[in-house]
Amino acid sequence: MTEASSFPSRPDGSQTIAWRPWGKAAFEEAERTDRPVLLTLTAVWCAWCRRMDETTFSDPEVVRLVGESLVPVRVDADRYPHVQERYIMGGWPTHAFLTPTGEVLWAGTNAPPEQFLAVARQVLTAWRDRRPELEAEIARRRRALEAARARHPAVGLVRREAADDVLTAVQETFDPRNGGFGNAPKFPQPDVLELLAVHAERLGDRTALEMVERTLDGILAGELWDTVEGGFHRYALEPDWTEPRHEKILEVNAGLLRAYALGARLDGRDDWREVAERTVEWVEARLGLEDGLWGGSQAADEAYYRLDAVGRRDREPPYVDPVVYTDANASWIRALAEAGSRLGRPDWIRRAADALTTLLAAMAADDGLLHHFRAPGGEPSLPGLLVDSVEAARACVAVAQATGEGEFLDRARRLADAMEKHLWAGDGGFFDHLPSGEAIGALRYRDRPFDRNAAAARLFLDLAQATGERSYRAVAERTLALLSPLAGRYGAAGAEFALAVEEFFEPPLHVVVVGPAAEAAPLRVAALALPVAARRVWSLERGGRIGALSFPESTTPAAYVCGGHACSPPITEPDRLAAAVAAAR
Repeated sequence: MTEASSFPSRPDGSQTIAWRPWGKAAFEEAERTDRPVLLTLTAVWCAWCRRMDETTFSDPEVVRLVGESLVPVRVDADRYPHVQERYIMGGWPTHAFLTPTGEVLWAGTNAPPEQFLAVARQVLTAWRDRRPELEAEIARRRRALEAARARHPAVGLVRREAADDVLTAVQETFDPRNGGFGNAPKFPQPDVLELLAVHAERLGDRTALEMVERTLDGILAGELWDTVEGGFHRYALEPDWTEPRHEKILEVNAGLLRAYALGARLDGRDDWREVAERTVEWVEARLGLEDGLWGGSQAADEAYYRLDAVGRRDREPPYVDPVVYTDANASWIRALAEAGSRLGRPDWIRRAADALTTLLAAMAADDGLLHHFRAPGGEPSLPGLLVDSVEAARACVAVAQATGEGEFLDRARRLADAMEKHLWAGDGGFFDHLPSGEAIGALRYRDRPFDRNAAAARLFLDLAQATGERSYRAVAERTLALLSPLAGRYGAAGAEFALAVEEFFEPPLHVVVVGPAAEAAPLRVAALALPVAARRVWSLERGGRIGALSFPESTTPAAYVCGGHACSPPITEPDRLAAAVAAAR
């Protein structure tokens, strides 16, 4: 399947361009024909991408120039996120003119035909007439990049101050009028809300909790929430959450499901609970697939989303991408398990467990990692991306807590072990992908992405707490030490890192439930529903160890509330858990 065929058929001229898939063949063709590569990064949900197809890439002169003078390569950004991350320039669509070895000659975003033609002609003229100068500049940039990559990063200690810097940035960028962080465009940032909730809980900071409340209410007061069908759009152009970009992304809805479920449990807000429930309903109705998994997105269509319920009944709904993406499905499964736990929805928890079993089987790779995507009727493709294994392992941990079924924790451990074997960098942190024969252009270099390494650190801390194996904590420590000097540049976007650092120095309160899963269910359900932001719930069928602590087997199911290095006496009645938590804190 070529990359062009991954996009829905549209009545525009862009289909007349002979788009090549990303791969060695396209770059070898460029080398053989002495032409630059035109790389277009696009997404099926992207309205601006569709507009550029309908205008610029339908213009006869553009079609002629591309066909005669360039090697056109189209990349679906969702299918190839590691390509996107290296070449994206300010958003979608990105079009970049590359050398046959993959270096960037020029890159930009959406452009009308006249502007695109002007840039393309300038690039082609320079390629023809100034080749030595271009090659010298490219060689200089490559030497500088390789010298920078050859330097080992400064790795010291895990610094709590680095997490404090993130929290300060969150507080300084908070929008007190509309909620959210920063001005415009305004993106929902669920990790920031979790960080604030945890901070409020640990320090009794009411101001931090008010930021969470104002943001969750502000989102609903704007236009990011689809009041007709449910579900959230990706982001808003205005500070008051109006003028949304209308695409709906599975991963975005996963983060907001977790945020509203957490808020509903902490504040007792029935309206936020309803938002969580309607979000689940929308995802099932629009993105659900026959095999029990979910497609990645529903495309933007401003005219459709401006209609009321009656008007929408007469319109074809926007296109749904039926491709299964491992990371997005795992994020949604984790959200379902966590939200189902907090809001007392065992149907969500069972749905998450069943889908996780399906996902792990469908996307498994031979090396213990996972494939990234599977198109309808196709085989799973692109194994070895860090993001897939991290998100799937985190989903396993969430489902293990929600169900009490140890097999999911075992799966999380196997994924984590495969990550460490195949993606671990010798001096700390995880690379974003396996090396492969398609390591062309910027993919010659493997990155250690900040956000995904922060997520990996939280995963390994959870596994260290659940298993007591010090090696997991050591991996988390080395990863956080690598990230600590970099955290200041990320601001609020470093919230996941800040959460990981907090959990490194002060592990979340944890409740250990001992007894057969079915018999211990009332205790586990009560523990999961506690109005506590930072908590973990681990289950032992017959007693054993959690972390450094041992728990005896008992004929009667019992729960232990543990904070620091001490646990409560065994609790056998669910309604006594809240008092034990209050005593532990």
